[in-house]
Amino acid sequence: MADGLYMPDGTFRPFSAAELSTELATRQNAGVYYAELEGWLSTLPDPDPVLRKRGDEATVLHDLSADDQVTTAMLSRKNRVLNCPHFSLRAGAVEGEEPTPEAEELFRRFRQDLERTNQRSIISAILDAPFYGYTPLELVWEFSGDWWHLVDIIARPFHWFRFDSKNQPVFVGEYGLFCAEPKPLPPGKFVFVTHHATYDNPYGLRLLSRCLWPVSFKRGGLTFYSRFVERHGMPWVVGEAPSQAKAEDKNEMARNLARMVQDAVAVIPHGANVKLESAGQTQGEIHEKFLARQDKAISKILMGQTLTIEMEGKNSQAAAQTHNDVAEGLADADKAMVCDAWNEVAWLYAQVNATPGVLAPLAAYEEPDDLNTRADLDKKLTEIGAEFTEEHFTEVYGLKPGEFQVRGAAPSLPETEGAATDFAAPAAREMRMAETAQKTLDAAIVKMLPKTLRASNAFVGEVEDAVRKATSYDDLQDRLVELLAPSMTPRTLENFLACAMTAAAGHGAAAIEAEIEADGQENA
Repeated sequence: MADGLYMPDGTFRPFSAAELSTELATRQNAGVYYAELEGWLSTLPDPDPVLRKRGDEATVLHDLSADDQVTTAMLSRKNRVLNCPHFSLRAGAVEGEEPTPEAEELFRRFRQDLERTNQRSIISAILDAPFYGYTPLELVWEFSGDWWHLVDIIARPFHWFRFDSKNQPVFVGEYGLFCAEPKPLPPGKFVFVTHHATYDNPYGLRLLSRCLWPVSFKRGGLTFYSRFVERHGMPWVVGEAPSQAKAEDKNEMARNLARMVQDAVAVIPHGANVKLESAGQTQGEIHEKFLARQDKAISKILMGQTLTIEMEGKNSQAAAQTHNDVAEGLADADKAMVCDAWNEVAWLYAQVNATPGVLAPLAAYEEPDDLNTRADLDKKLTEIGAEFTEEHFTEVYGLKPGEFQVRGAAPSLPETEGAATDFAAPAAREMRMAETAQKTLDAAIVKMLPKTLRASNAFVGEVEDAVRKATSYDDLQDRLVELLAPSMTPRTLENFLACAMTAAAGHGAAAIEAEIEADGQENA
């Protein structure tokens, strides 16, 4: 049969393997001819809309970190990930299985090599990718014996690299476009951490470029505002000379008032009047709001919100929580980016040193369970009738058995020192109680059967035998399903099992309660 697809109208459209294995929508096919040129012309131009509008290179982004608001927002975003203590590396394994000895050995050597590196500095460099679009990490190797050791991981300046027509990074050096011949990067040597890179824009989404205009407006506004404060912040000394005063008298009075600004002492003619005038506050508030507007824009670009790094007057707790959730969402995305970078480093480490089939180490942020959320869930389950065992509290909350007691459970009796308990041979009283509870459970479950099944004595006997042989609730459910599935519809079987398991749990609890009462009567 020929390879192909049946179209919605029923027609058959064949295709070839060559058509499926080759790329069609490429830059060459799209008519982008600069990809065939040589030298720096073969590299893709930076498509950043802000940089292209201003006619700037990406190197100008370094200067933006001099702004106080930009620095605060950058550090606040990075510190949410850098201060998270839950980052870990582990040996690679198939989900649900244990790592192989080869994977364990690979992980051990990988961790040993990383002890010579500053992992916090590496993670900090990875977290620069959202601000500059991408971060190049160079891997420094050293061959010793039969192993390629990872000596160091160094973050290189992002503007030393560009991307060619195939979206592959190339090294161009400090002078960028003036580089005569971009150098392809050797395999296994670099790891590029990108921020929302696409086929059309392999340089990634640069958040700092979106801060260029707010920072420019802010700097220009600060210059104007400083001049405004210098000129109009101090009160004006206004002198009213007498109407018959001559010009030289007015000039002398002005000189005296000018000296008054310095030493607050002036001599004025008789009949003159001096008063202090200040500029209105409206002009100053306008400039303050203008500068605050730029700071808010910077915070929204870099942090996604504003309240986590600045106060905006009176804010509700709900608004503050919403802004904090946005910041946590960005932190989770940054953590995923860090894990992807480390996983790529680990994958290259495995490709260089391990044999095929050995899984590379894995990086992850293993956040601990939120016990408050889990406690709220347990509280809701308890309110609708659920009961938890001691094992639940010891495993979920890490409590010790002697630190708590399950409400409604029988207290455990201390064992007599030196006395041995024979669990294999129960007492006759316990056997009688167990037989009574079993018979009661048999009758309850058989009573729940549909009339058509209950009429068959042989089938009822099989059900009773399954109940008696069941060793646990799960075993009982499996036995009932095996017996009843051929004779019931799925919905009827589901309802029956729900009622039967509830009855089993109730009879089990009643049997335990009766046993406790019997023990109390004997002790009395």
